[in-house]
Amino acid sequence: MIERLTPSSPEVLAVSVQECGEALVDIRSLGSLKFGPPPESPATAADYTFMRQGIYQRLLQAQALLPEGISMQLYEAYRSLKVQEMLFADELERVRKRQSDISDADCFTEATRMVSAVAYPDGTLNIPPHNTGAAVDLLLLDENGQALDFGMDIYRWTEVDPDLCLTHAPGLSDEAVSNRQLLVDVMTRAGFVNYPQEWWHFSYGDRFWAYLSGHDHAIYGAVMHA
Repeated sequence: MIERLTPSSPEVLAVSVQECGEALVDIRSLGSLKFGPPPESPATAADYTFMRQGIYQRLLQAQALLPEGISMQLYEAYRSLKVQEMLFADELERVRKRQSDISDADCFTEATRMVSAVAYPDGTLNIPPHNTGAAVDLLLLDENGQALDFGMDIYRWTEVDPDLCLTHAPGLSDEAVSNRQLLVDVMTRAGFVNYPQEWWHFSYGDRFWAYLSGHDHAIYGAVMHA
């Protein structure tokens, strides 16, 4: 079931990576794409506007497909492993509080639904999508610079029921459904795949993209920037 597929699913982890070596770029210096304040915590501030050069170009393609007056805003792109590890620990604690009756193993698996782990309980290392520079979290703005109605505020994703974050979450207003679909449509036309657990998350070139799009390998692996 696609909606239950995560970047931590065995079939995704089995995809090989053939790193293409493409550089990270910072959209703060490139222009053409809007970005909001650092998400999650101040620890993300140094990294969140970095992405692979090819991802930036594809985002420009997607933005050009939007109706007049609508623009794209980046919520988050690159994440260091240190930040990723911190965010996963925070999500694991939230899951423990929400579902205190489940096992540690199930708790870990549930936490990977919203945040990829840096490593698994058996010691296996992971390549979180945001650490590749190939994954981006986005929202859309109207002509006044206000976020469109997506049924929730993206900055409050840690406070809402995870089911509300599903791209096709039940019970949404017609406007929220339409806005989520608009974002999916333009991003898909630019070559990205959506992560169905999070309406705002898209990637191109990572293992999740490779699995969903039928490619035999990913072109973006883990990357660091100084």
